[in-house]
Amino acid sequence: IMLLGDTCTRGCRFCAVKTSSTPPPPDAFEPFSTAKAVSEWGVSYVVLTSVDRDDLPDGGAAHFALTVEMIKRTTPDIRVECLVSDFQGDEASIEALATSPLDVYAHNVET
Repeated sequence: IMLLGDTCTRGCRFCAVKTSSTPPPPDAFEPFSTAKAVSEWGVSYVVLTSVDRDDLPDGGAAHFALTVEMIKRTTPDIRVECLVSDFQGDEASIEALATSPLDVYAHNVET
């Protein structure tokens, strides 16, 4: 599931995703609607990923963490993998997601 919109702030040459230094703000309801959708699908494993959001102070880490929390509340036995950017090396952002109830923390090394 792609979180945080469809517009990336980095513009890597190998990627075909839209880019902008000022993408639209994240959908505040996305963590809740994502959790609802996942619970309705009946899956046992889900992967969350996103575009890079260097325009956000935490790179979107809190948004990811809230999404994981909402998924685990609605579907407690599901396994959640987060495939995330580097959060520009911000340790507080990394910790915010790493201490959420996720099961797998994965990183795109090319970004």
